[in-house]
Amino acid sequence: MVVLDKPTYERLFKEVPTYKLISQSVLVDRLKLNGSLARVALKELTAQGLIKPLTIHHAQVIYSK
Repeated sequence: MVVLDKPTYERLFKEVPTYKLISQSVLVDRLKLNGSLARVALKELTAQGLIKPLTIHHAQVIYSK
């Protein structure tokens, strides 16, 4: 909540788990976040069990619902 405004924070937890393919690039494009904030958001969604990693690579991780 420190760096995200309330509407973006709510969209993150409501819409993102419904995407078929979730990656850092998707969050940057659709939610207009910067890359480091998108990585933190993906880690938070994973920690809460809303998404799970499909492919882990050193450059980018692909997630799914």
